[in-house]
Amino acid sequence: MHFFNSFKLFVILVPMVAIFLLAVACGASAPAAPDEQPSAAETAQDSVVAVSFANDLMTPETIQVKQGDNVTLNLETDRPGSFHIHGYDLEQEVVAGEVTQFQFVANATGRFRINFHGAAQPDDAAQMSMDGGGNVVEASSSQGAMDHGPVESAAPVKLDISAEVAESGGIHVEIDTEGWRWAPEEVNEANSDGAGHAHIYADGVKLSRVYGNYHYLPALEPGTREIKVYLNSNDHGEITWQGNALESEVLVTVPDIASMGSLETESMMDPVDAEAPMSLEVIVHEDALGGYNLQVVPHGFEFSQSVGQRHEPGKGYAQFSINGEEFNRLYVPWLQVPAQGEGMHTFTVAPLNNEGQPYHHNGQPVEMSVTVHEADKADDISGAAADHHHGGDTTAGAAEVVELEVGYLEVLP
Repeated sequence: MHFFNSFKLFVILVPMVAIFLLAVACGASAPAAPDEQPSAAETAQDSVVAVSFANDLMTPETIQVKQGDNVTLNLETDRPGSFHIHGYDLEQEVVAGEVTQFQFVANATGRFRINFHGAAQPDDAAQMSMDGGGNVVEASSSQGAMDHGPVESAAPVKLDISAEVAESGGIHVEIDTEGWRWAPEEVNEANSDGAGHAHIYADGVKLSRVYGNYHYLPALEPGTREIKVYLNSNDHGEITWQGNALESEVLVTVPDIASMGSLETESMMDPVDAEAPMSLEVIVHEDALGGYNLQVVPHGFEFSQSVGQRHEPGKGYAQFSINGEEFNRLYVPWLQVPAQGEGMHTFTVAPLNNEGQPYHHNGQPVEMSVTVHEADKADDISGAAADHHHGGDTTAGAAEVVELEVGYLEVLP
């Protein structure tokens, strides 16, 4: 299975003499000449809006102002974090239980998304290397600055997504693009036009980055879920084309797994013998903004992106586990992984065929494990900059960072 009103204008001609006489009789002054019309700045008003944010809901959900207004949002929240107005690329930190003023001039018309972001993450990162036994050893730290503003593409880029429920209750997401290059190896680097990654949301909650045109979401809560994907540059700015964000959404109904009866998971299925030698190279890159980027280099195996189809020798997808617990699938060779907390953690990747059967070779399972030693960085995060677009990423010893779509700013002409 491949993942795959109108108004009519009536003009009444009135003799100009009649208009002049009417103006004199009423004592009205002649209309201002076009070049004497007041400017937007001269007609600007102070627009003050009380905004509350509680239980992950913003009230009002849509804030309406007029172009040129001096806007003051009095923000009162039940949790600390920050509000980010996309398109304007403005951000304001807030403190729980206090009223914070968010002031700006509404100089651009349109409808702009407002997101709420959780606590900041460190901007420093430890570059990682491995020893011969597959263990990750820590190395030096580095600093990196990020630009999170909108990034206008120099050439047309198109985006469309579709989603299907998997046999496990998870969601297959297919991301179709034109004029776009997936560049997971360049994440956190400078913008490269027409290249980058994506961010994926379910019901307005950011889940992770996406590094290819196929992605798997483990089982979500039962019911109708809105899946949304945005294209992002290497430095995490939202890609736009002709001023519009590159985004696509789809609704999918997630079944109640309990009502579906028992399901046979990949780990319970009979293995299939690889017809030729097969191995994996697993590389763990620590992310500058928290967590890791997992890279899998297969040998004798190919990511087929045909999950659910009949068996094709040497092709399929991979199962990724953390400390023995299944975490996610890999439909492409890269996956973002959140930080796991202080201690030693084992990352294991095992290739499966299209039908979900684990590959064996010479009677032994084909898999690769690496051990990650994660230090407690809780004492190092003060004063560090946050990644505006990385809800769901975590830093060892720090609270999980969450990004929520909470409403819109609507600027009328």
